[in-house]
Amino acid sequence: MSLAFMRPIRADDFDAVHGLAQKSGGGMTNLPSDPKALKARIDFAVQSFAKNATKPGGETYTLVLEQAGKVIGISAVFSAIGLESGFINYKVNREFYSSKELGKRIVRRVLVPTHDFTGATEVGSLFLSPDIRGGGFGKLLARARYMFIAQKPEVVSDRVCAEMRGWRAPDGTQPFWNAVGRHFFEMDFEAADAHNSAYGNQFIEDMMPRYPVYVALLPEEARKCIGKPHDNALPAFNMLIAEGFEYNDYIDIFDGGPVVDARVPDIRTVRESRVLKVGDVSNHVEGDMALLAAGAVSTFRACKAHARIEGDAIFINPDTAKALNVEKGGEVRWAQW
Repeated sequence: MSLAFMRPIRADDFDAVHGLAQKSGGGMTNLPSDPKALKARIDFAVQSFAKNATKPGGETYTLVLEQAGKVIGISAVFSAIGLESGFINYKVNREFYSSKELGKRIVRRVLVPTHDFTGATEVGSLFLSPDIRGGGFGKLLARARYMFIAQKPEVVSDRVCAEMRGWRAPDGTQPFWNAVGRHFFEMDFEAADAHNSAYGNQFIEDMMPRYPVYVALLPEEARKCIGKPHDNALPAFNMLIAEGFEYNDYIDIFDGGPVVDARVPDIRTVRESRVLKVGDVSNHVEGDMALLAAGAVSTFRACKAHARIEGDAIFINPDTAKALNVEKGGEVRWAQW
């Protein structure tokens, strides 16, 4: 089987990516199934790669996982979110109340609208075709984003966040949305999510309440959703935590899913990766499985493959060299798999 590798998205990937979007089951704002909205996002990503940015300016760097000429997965790095209309979510604060007369001390959770992540980098859009489960591909989709950042850190912000899909019932019911957002947008979750995908989040700023929401006033099923990832997003959430991201009581304003964040130097893959020279390309390479990357931005490639390290040199096989588009003497970023 040919080696799977990550690369920048191209315009001619539309059909394959649209197929992935249709399999996602909805709820992924950055992977809309609507063809028009998806094409606009792919076109913008293609333009972002061609821009040759030297600092974060709102670019979207969408990467696809290709194997044997077929796109089987997708993930993305958003260089700076919310620069035009702000990036809003809820911060779960705690207020303390005490009454000597009643002999009570109560801590109340309060959802406070915040723009704390406006201008931050976001990693997201991670989706692997359900036909290709196992093999470590989900891990590759996630960690390739951090190798992308390590290869060209100046095109992203120092703070990186990730929004996780919030919990919903098996029948698709979204308790948090039904308790909060639906009352202000007067539309169902899917319609609001589709609008966000197609037109951006300005309407969220326009329609959401500007005042805190007391959690105690929400139905119990909505309270249970706060900070709880979708069952299908739990593996991705755990991978983020393992990378050094933290849940600091920020949640998505639509579905109550957790928002996690980390500083770039604290991301494990970035911190522990090394740049090595290709000592040789040989069919007889024996070594441990590794996460490898080469190139930057528009020339970025990443894969997982066996490699041998000797000092500051790395030895790889021809399939790996082809996937990374490198030759003997070139540079490869290595990280432990």
